[in-house]
Amino acid sequence: MNSAVQPQRLAPNLNGVPETMLLTVWNRAAFAQGTDALLDDPLLLELVRRIDYDFQGRFGKPSPTHAIRSRYADERLRNFLAEHPGATVVALGEGLETQFWRVDDGLVSWYSVDLPEAIDTRRNLLPAHPRNTLLACSALDPAWIDEVAAQRKGPVFVTAAGLFMYFQREEVQTLLRTLVRRLGEGELFFDCIPPWYSRKTLKGLAMTASYQTPPMPFGIALGELDSFIAQIPGLELMQALTYAEPWPRYMRALAWLSRIRPLRQRAAPGLIHCRFHAPD
Repeated sequence: MNSAVQPQRLAPNLNGVPETMLLTVWNRAAFAQGTDALLDDPLLLELVRRIDYDFQGRFGKPSPTHAIRSRYADERLRNFLAEHPGATVVALGEGLETQFWRVDDGLVSWYSVDLPEAIDTRRNLLPAHPRNTLLACSALDPAWIDEVAAQRKGPVFVTAAGLFMYFQREEVQTLLRTLVRRLGEGELFFDCIPPWYSRKTLKGLAMTASYQTPPMPFGIALGELDSFIAQIPGLELMQALTYAEPWPRYMRALAWLSRIRPLRQRAAPGLIHCRFHAPD
């Protein structure tokens, strides 16, 4: 008889936007296995085994999108931490992302910011770490900026994966102006959806028979990014890619679309990397 104690499986009680953290877990885990995996993430695979949830029935076939997003952000973060060892990273709307354990340089101070129910789920399912501070508040709440500004040493990297599309455009602009002004110097990663996809979610977009995506009010085309970022003093665009461009073999149809510039600029979702400094 196997006497090993099996870890307790937990059933998260989530809906609306917080439930999307389970969608991203499902998609990332599917591409963290096999010889051509996008992510090396044993903690993520253990996490999936611990969650009592019908991922397949709820979300259907996994997509590479979230693994691509995480891998792209990982590489930006590793470069940043190599240049600034022991810097501060703030992950807005982090959900059950396991990025801290993938990129930890042994010195980084990491802040996970999310809604209270998401932070509770994270606390229940992922290990605690003395350099990973959990802040239970909306990304729009200036409390997290107060905390980070008081504690930071040197530049700050802010990630906002899968977040800004759930806000209004004006809310995103206000948040960006505030973090640039208060945090002083650093880098920013976020992703964006095009306006046509935003409109579909507002009308009701069913991913499967049992799951409808939450409304995503903020859509922005890649071709609009320069003018959008120019409205945020101190923010500078470093790179804007479609999801297919970093590793095209995972998204061949979007890779084809990405080669047609007018379609790319109007219709493709994006991975966005910026730097910022406090405006004079």
